[in-house]
Amino acid sequence: MSLEEVRPVINCFCQILSSYGFSMITSEMFCLAKYDQSEATVPLWKLMYELIHFDSNPSSQEITKDIFSQTQKDEIVNLIKSDLYKRGYTYDNFLSLDSNMQKGSRQLLVCLGWLIYHTKFIDKCIKLCLNSISNKNKSDELQNLKYNLIEQITQVKRTNLKVRSRLRAIEQKKLQQNDRMSLFELELYQYPHLISQYLNELEKDDEKLNLFLYWNKHENIFWKWMESVLDQPTTIENHDILSNIDCQNLEAEKQKFNAAIDTLDSALVQIQQLWISNDHRSSIQDDVSSIITSIDTEISFLFNQLLNTNSSLKKMSLPE
Repeated sequence: MSLEEVRPVINCFCQILSSYGFSMITSEMFCLAKYDQSEATVPLWKLMYELIHFDSNPSSQEITKDIFSQTQKDEIVNLIKSDLYKRGYTYDNFLSLDSNMQKGSRQLLVCLGWLIYHTKFIDKCIKLCLNSISNKNKSDELQNLKYNLIEQITQVKRTNLKVRSRLRAIEQKKLQQNDRMSLFELELYQYPHLISQYLNELEKDDEKLNLFLYWNKHENIFWKWMESVLDQPTTIENHDILSNIDCQNLEAEKQKFNAAIDTLDSALVQIQQLWISNDHRSSIQDDVSSIITSIDTEISFLFNQLLNTNSSLKKMSLPE
């Protein structure tokens, strides 16, 4: 997989991120991360933090950026590790990364790929865009769409084009005398300055839709490239650390965690059965909340225990 093949696809992903208020990141950072270069480490930590706290509200995104820049690095790292651990990303190579954000960009890139796939990030952005356009146009044609996301994008692009053509005709006063205008169009007709503003928004929406179509057509290139990231050789430093780890101790810890996870799964099954069997669901809300809080506490405890285990094993493996 050549860089020239994947660069346009990564650029597309970066543009999608930018359109939803994420901090600027370039395809060069992804390429640097593939080869574990330190320059890409902080930008990727920042991107993952923003993804975890993603909110379609631009002001919320700005708050998230500010929190990242104002919070200690080790606190940010532990917050991200804890969040991803709860989502199921329990890989030791990631959890054992130092909290100073100086190394580990390749592991972060792999984790980023897992996160955008696991959270269906692109699908979430598509739905936000479609809902936004639907609300702007207030069209039954959009409200009643029952196609898959890509078919919806194609249909919405057609509707978007019609609306823009109609607005340009209103703006240039080229409507025929027998043309009927909606109340919304009449309002725009009375306030021409709003037409340019609305057209600009629709054109931005169309640009987003084009990005989504491009991503859908070429995303397999991105995932093949991510496979090549996984195929990169382990650094000598990481290999030495892994080769000196006490495997028996690690296996014992693994069994403890598996047993704890089984216990948590059992608790979740109990919640589901309790919820299904009880007709007066409001009466068990407190019980369910209590169980969920208990599970969350247990997961946090397991996560901290795992971090401590990783730290101990790492210290044991380092030369005196």
